[in-house]
Amino acid sequence: MLIYNTASRAREELTPVRPGKICMYVCGVTVYDLCHIGHARSALVFDVLVRHLRRKGLDVTMVRNFTDVDDKIINRANRENRDWKEVAETYIRAFHEDMDALGILRASVEPRATEHMQDIMDMCAELIRQDKAYATPSGDVYFRVRSFPEYGKLSHRRLEDMRAGARIAPGEEKQDPMDFALWKAAKPGEPYWESPWGKGRPGWHIECSAMSRPWLPLDIHGGGMDLIFPHHENEIAQTEACCHCELAKIWMHNAFVQINSEKMSKSLGNFKTIRDILASWLPETLRYFLLSKHYRSPVDFTPEGMDDAERALIRVYECLAQARAGLERAKWKRSPLPEEIASEWAELGKTFDEAMEDDLNTAMALGHVFSMVRIANRVLEDKTLRASEATRDLLQELLRRMDGVSEELGLFGQDPATFLEDMRACRCRRMNIDVARVEELLAQRAEARAAKDFAASDALRDELASMRVEVRDTPQGQTWELIVS
Repeated sequence: MLIYNTASRAREELTPVRPGKICMYVCGVTVYDLCHIGHARSALVFDVLVRHLRRKGLDVTMVRNFTDVDDKIINRANRENRDWKEVAETYIRAFHEDMDALGILRASVEPRATEHMQDIMDMCAELIRQDKAYATPSGDVYFRVRSFPEYGKLSHRRLEDMRAGARIAPGEEKQDPMDFALWKAAKPGEPYWESPWGKGRPGWHIECSAMSRPWLPLDIHGGGMDLIFPHHENEIAQTEACCHCELAKIWMHNAFVQINSEKMSKSLGNFKTIRDILASWLPETLRYFLLSKHYRSPVDFTPEGMDDAERALIRVYECLAQARAGLERAKWKRSPLPEEIASEWAELGKTFDEAMEDDLNTAMALGHVFSMVRIANRVLEDKTLRASEATRDLLQELLRRMDGVSEELGLFGQDPATFLEDMRACRCRRMNIDVARVEELLAQRAEARAAKDFAASDALRDELASMRVEVRDTPQGQTWELIVS
């Protein structure tokens, strides 16, 4: 499998450090608020990677941490007159609820910073002993950036250029403006831990170094692109300086999510939590929407984009429903598929896997899914092919392949009838359509048709159309769909 390595700026073959095993560390969230769509994207990218690698037969350990003590957590606790631990626990629970709703697998290990204070202090002490860090009189501990000549190798920044604009703020006890905090002396009223340098708590970067240390060297270290600098750059410096080994073979970063082409931020009023989105759309719709772009490409969240994702999901699930119904046929004829269809179908079996192996290209993989759906619909609609044994075999293989797609992407795995019913109910809620009223009008229309009162039947159809409901008359009776612009 090829994965784009941020450090080398090239796609590289993923070769496990330990044969048959993959160890991956992905930076988690600081638990002071609900997760937003950017968190969803990052979690989803690495969820799909874990699923793919496991389906290949690899033993994958996924480590995702929680930063459960931080300025933002403390500030929120103070604003709400709550204990900071309670705030952290609240948003850890909320994280799990949101990710479970999206079908994101739990990590193998979920370390918390507060559970690793001794490991953090031990790492700080080791760096001080090696003269790669220093303690200040006030009880702060800083990493000596000049002691790590490779600083900047991940972000491709030159230390000299970074130093040019760096300054030491008044009151800071840094020896160099580029040095960064490993341990911070506690301020009055803050949570603290006793350390060799006095009461304090860790800096952000050292937490991940201490929590990832048991699995070094990592096969993959991941997160959002916003973490490349300074967080991941500082992780590399302090970990490799302390442990004298490579932190990770491959650095994998996903791109940002924008809202209507603007950067998402609370100040702009366009901040979208996962819960905001799931109030209007199904979880699988959001999952599909985020996977429809390559993970290294920016995603622009818009209602129109989510509506497109809904239509795509409906198309696939309707095909799966028709395929299942088609397989219930009792009699089959011995006749082959046209060579053109048979050849294209055979190739599609390989192309999905090739897309996933090529830097986790979920967008291309989904394109191949829709090619399968297109061929399946073609044979289902063709009266000359519908009863062919070759069509039966193709439909059976479609369902088998889609089981694999569901296992890897977490999509298309629900019962089609249940999903389509849930989708229609979701759309009705969003469009403020009264389903009970729709059913009432449909019942009246059925009565009018039975009485051959076609004028009344047409009037009821028009009333339903004004409610954005399209009525379809089938041999099995009336069905209805929403008219979505």
